Amino acid sequence: MTRHLSVPEATALAHSMVATLASASGIRTLSIKGPVADHYRFRAPRIAADADILVEPRGFGLLCSLLEARGWHQRVGRATPSLLPQHSLTYVHAEWPCDLDLHCAFPGFFGRPDATFEALWSGRSTLSIGNRDVSVPSRTSAALIGVLHALRTAGSRRHETEMAAIAQIALTQFSDAERGELWRLAKAGGATWTAEDLLLQLGFSASASDATEHDKRMWTLHRTYIGDGSTVSWWEELRSAPWNVKPALLVRALWVPRADIPRNDPKRIPSRAEARSYRIRRWIRGGRAMMVYASRRGERRG
Repeated sequence: MTRHLSVPEATALAHSMVATLASASGIRTLSIKGPVADHYRFRAPRIAADADILVEPRGFGLLCSLLEARGWHQRVGRATPSLLPQHSLTYVHAEWPCDLDLHCAFPGFFGRPDATFEALWSGRSTLSIGNRDVSVPSRTSAALIGVLHALRTAGSRRHETEMAAIAQIALTQFSDAERGELWRLAKAGGATWTAEDLLLQLGFSASASDATEHDKRMWTLHRTYIGDGSTVSWWEELRSAPWNVKPALLVRALWVPRADIPRNDPKRIPSRAEARSYRIRRWIRGGRAMMVYASRRGERRG
């Protein structure tokens, strides 16, 4: 692979490459989002800078290892708290001008990841991407994935537009069979609470919530503070930690060692000046985020 590939070409070939590699090892994958959303006309076509691929949970670790053996690696960075459970890993390669986002789960589905994958896989279709037929979700499954993705990124004009477009297609173009499939998938994947608004428009209503109160709180926090998720995640971690752990956790939240500063090239350690600049920017962002968080909490209490 050489750098002369354009991003669209590389992204398409990344879908094809992962599908081929996974299939050879008996691992099932579904290409999602980007080219699939374009194919079903859920959005206006646009260039994707990454390839999003949902991997069956039991094969996720093996596929990651196979990619790492071929020069792909995760971006440098330390493990940090998150409002939502980790659902994906991003891989980069020096000779590929695109990212790989491998998903072991998809946010918004609160059911077991393996059960969710099986439900998505059972209705799969195929699509030619990068000169190869790859497995993709059905139109119904892709619609639900698109809605969940848009819901997770609340406040984005683009995602609100895409969610409205998907809802309109579901309401005006889906057959009764497709509507029923969407309802069954939402139940199987534990997304009836998350996608409740769309399901109600389609005439479906769950008798009981499939998300716990903790799930709902974390999902709502994530959506509310989408631009400040990292800061709010650290605060939630600090708030719930035992008192004897809080001091060390606070230091870790505030200080990022040079070796852990996020970057693509693991061999290049940022200079002291670069590290200082990164930390100052991060502290400023974090301070602003905490002021917003405190202000909103005060408004709710008032």
